[in-house]
Amino acid sequence: MRIFLIGKSAAADAFADYFTQNPDNIVFSTLKDTSAQWVDITQNNISELRDFALANEMSLTVLCDSGSISGGIQKSFIEAGLSVFAPEGECLKLTDSKIWAKRFIYRNKIPTARFQFFEKVQAAIDYIRQNRFPAVIKPDAHSAIGTRICETFSAAKSAVEEFFNTGSKRILVEEYISGREFSIYAVCDGYNPVIIGDCATYQNSFAKLDADFLDREEKNTLLNNVIAPLISSLAKEAGEYTGIIGFDFIKSKDKIYLLECNSFFKDLDAQMMINSLDEDWAKILESTISGTLCSDFGSFKTSQSAFLSAEFYENGQKINICKSGRTFNEARERLIEDGADEKELTEAIKTWKYLQ
Repeated sequence: MRIFLIGKSAAADAFADYFTQNPDNIVFSTLKDTSAQWVDITQNNISELRDFALANEMSLTVLCDSGSISGGIQKSFIEAGLSVFAPEGECLKLTDSKIWAKRFIYRNKIPTARFQFFEKVQAAIDYIRQNRFPAVIKPDAHSAIGTRICETFSAAKSAVEEFFNTGSKRILVEEYISGREFSIYAVCDGYNPVIIGDCATYQNSFAKLDADFLDREEKNTLLNNVIAPLISSLAKEAGEYTGIIGFDFIKSKDKIYLLECNSFFKDLDAQMMINSLDEDWAKILESTISGTLCSDFGSFKTSQSAFLSAEFYENGQKINICKSGRTFNEARERLIEDGADEKELTEAIKTWKYLQ
């Protein structure tokens, strides 16, 4: 199989590792320094990417990040008769615009944090001045700046000004909810989402995972009462979603809230989600494109891999790493390679027990 991976994400790297394990595959990637053959074409050069895929008779192209998904590549490849895995069209409003997504979530009566959106700096500042802190401030579109959680009015005012000064045309001001953040990922062939898995976000290295954090009943409730109805409503309102979609939740003491959606794996979660299935990803992607995902895969078989993740800061920037291993020793070796000290390794051993 000839596979073309387009994108600059950790998912492109993880998929390169996965697909190159099969010697029958010939894998190309626009991301440098992966196990795939590097293709030196930028993802905004759509015509050159298309011509390369045609010339090399690609069996499957996978768009591996939000930039490539929203950049018009999918339409160009489809028109050329190429098989490409990615959502497209109006349904991408759910993942590309946080404001559109919040209003859509609210209209569908799904619990979410209270919010207001603004197109003017002063209107946003006036609103923030009258509200409680912390305040959560986000740009409408995904950006390198990311979300700001502001403890004071001064910090919130600076965040609002920064977003507008760096090109944001609209911002979202959201209620801060205290709780555990987690994501659920699914593959969807238009109307039918099939859950890949879930992963929690931790605020410090090797934070303890509560064994009862998210039980099977809660997961089934989220699938049946949130994820499936939302995808169905999206298909009716904006078009069928065909691809991978991530749902970002937060669990407070008494409720689970849906905050936003993502059009692919986040970098921290990519390796974990791709390696967590005992299924053939090529077949999953092809079934999704053909619209037979649910008939081919009613559910996915998961592997017994366990994962360790850490979040830390380096030179003022938040850095995420995710290391995996089927045994603790394997994961431990990878953590040592990245400079984990004995204290962190001791905490990892404790955490491991909860991940089994």
